[in-house]
Amino acid sequence: METTDDKMERRLYSHDLAPLPKEMDVIFKTMPDQVVRPAYTQDVVQIVRKAISTNKPVVPRGAGSWGLGGSVPVKGGITIDMTGMNKIISIDETNLVVTVQAGITWKALADALDAKGLFLPCYPSSAPSATLGGWIGTGGTGIGAYKYGSAGDLIRDLEVVLPTTQIVHTGDKYVPQNGAGPNLNWLFVGSEGTMGIVTEVTFAVLPKPEELRAVSYSFNDIMKFQPALKKLVRSGVAPMHIMFGDKLHFDYLRAIGKHAPEVGLMVTMALTGTKEQVDYEEKTIDNIFTSAGAKKEPKETAEHEWSERNYEFRVRELGVGAIPGEVLVPIDRLNVVLEGTAKLIKQLKMNAPLIGTVADNNTVMLMPYYLTDEHKLVASTAAMGFAKRLGDLAFENGGRPVGLGIFFAGNLAKVRGKEGARLIRSLKEMLDPNGIMNPGKMVETGTRWGISMPAFLMNFGMHMMGSVKRILPRDRIGEKELSKLKK
Repeated sequence: METTDDKMERRLYSHDLAPLPKEMDVIFKTMPDQVVRPAYTQDVVQIVRKAISTNKPVVPRGAGSWGLGGSVPVKGGITIDMTGMNKIISIDETNLVVTVQAGITWKALADALDAKGLFLPCYPSSAPSATLGGWIGTGGTGIGAYKYGSAGDLIRDLEVVLPTTQIVHTGDKYVPQNGAGPNLNWLFVGSEGTMGIVTEVTFAVLPKPEELRAVSYSFNDIMKFQPALKKLVRSGVAPMHIMFGDKLHFDYLRAIGKHAPEVGLMVTMALTGTKEQVDYEEKTIDNIFTSAGAKKEPKETAEHEWSERNYEFRVRELGVGAIPGEVLVPIDRLNVVLEGTAKLIKQLKMNAPLIGTVADNNTVMLMPYYLTDEHKLVASTAAMGFAKRLGDLAFENGGRPVGLGIFFAGNLAKVRGKEGARLIRSLKEMLDPNGIMNPGKMVETGTRWGISMPAFLMNFGMHMMGSVKRILPRDRIGEKELSKLKK
């Protein structure tokens, strides 16, 4: 077990994918007092025991590849860097389960399984760096979820160190949790590290499919996508993954010298199964999309887009931040939300490309991202105002934002209802009687002073940030590169 209190190292743990401006230190103590890197479950137990005895917060952290601050301290304390717990404990080829430490990356696990002819059914787009425990903690819906279910659906068992130092196993290694009382796996999926620290995961895997084939289709108008999608999700065809990007997204990629098509919208799907199954699915999708006005792109384009599935934020190479907003919306309301998002982007005078995935046969995840100098107070707070209004747009159309993190704990009651939120807070208090486990997240917006910020005040503040953005000059980040592209 490694421990450091070096200031430069600790500063690296004061942010995630979307750094906060230094002015936020007035409200949050984002730099941990100490960083500890455990190697074994008993190391984690010792850390939690020390935190209880010294009354210090504990913040579990994977790779920090999320953007809502779930792994960023708000009261300092001890950050537990789980990336050292990256061992594969067993790969059971007979029962099709794998048991690993929670700090292993999804790509490392996928590569190990691939070498044995096995297949990881679901993983995040940030798989090269994201850890199993980190993405499970955010409850992510990622690559493969459309066909195989999310990571939470595929968990057999979690080993968790509770905030009271007890070690619990939440499931059975070989069989699902149906009919055995409440499914405890789901108590920790999406809990953002506030209920306990996941140290080991047993995950269901599959034999490698005979074929994995990528297909791509382009539209000249993003609004033509919804009718084709509605037919697809009711056709009985089940792609492994469906992802898409709009014109501005691909324009930016070309502006930084990447290979990218000139389209209004590009949709790429991965099909898995036997060759006969994949042939049938491709033919069915061809008919649905071409009849809706789409152009089928060459095989080489589809394969390139699939190879880029883990790198959707390459535009950060412009030297700016790419702060994503994420919302889930019903497919039937997709065009309404797309129109509302375009209006919102125009009102706030932003440059915001749009990417997304299809989460299941009724749900689209939209991820517009905002290019900004994320270290500047005005720019970054304006981005929060955009995220707040985008979330409101999703709520208005039967959807919701994705994640709570530091700033969106006020959405808990909106998503779960007042009584549901009260139950979650009660569970948190029961599991964490000392209040040490990642405090200031999910159930409250905490501050460095130990005072919780009321949800209405935080929501009002972020709404006002959006109002401020409306009167600021238009964003110019990236426009120089786009203008060179036009020449």
